[in-house]
Amino acid sequence: MSLRLPARLTRRRWLGLLGSVVAVPAAGQPDPDTPGRQRIELTARKYRFEPEVIDVRRNDVVRLTVTSLDIAHSFTVDAYRIQKRIAPGAAVTFEFRADEVGRFPFYCSMRLDAGCQEMRGELIVR
Repeated sequence: MSLRLPARLTRRRWLGLLGSVVAVPAAGQPDPDTPGRQRIELTARKYRFEPEVIDVRRNDVVRLTVTSLDIAHSFTVDAYRIQKRIAPGAAVTFEFRADEVGRFPFYCSMRLDAGCQEMRGELIVR
């Protein structure tokens, strides 16, 4: 039995079309071993970070923007050696690779008053 193709559709074109249709569903599936990119926006205000939990995948490149909505704050993650100071009403953007799996506290290391010590959150790398 032979496959009869329209005159304009050669076997090579037909196979090419078939290959592209099969490849499209696979392209939509993330590969767990391939690093991704994440953008996260965090605010610091009234002695709180919002959100208080940052959840990322191992090896993702994380682009984090921290905005202070009131006084000067900082964003510190000791395990990743991150320490950024944010001026009042300003934002700081930086990137890091989440290459270590675990749960890591982040906090404000400023000591303007006792409220700064209450600013805490958690970075979760899965």
